[in-house]
Amino acid sequence: MEDARRRLRVCLICVVAIAVIVGFIYYFNEVRDGGKVSEGTLVMAQTEGDLPWQEAMRPYI
Repeated sequence: MEDARRRLRVCLICVVAIAVIVGFIYYFNEVRDGGKVSEGTLVMAQTEGDLPWQEAMRPYI
């Protein structure tokens, strides 16, 4: 019984350690590539006058 607990504990520690290492690798790869935006939504704003959504929201503000 004690041997089974020890094996289970070792397996759980290994799984957690692997998850932490994979998390660090993923995080640092994302931080390194964080400056490049390759996909998303392009939002264009008008600089003159009110935007249509601002006019619609004016009574609620």
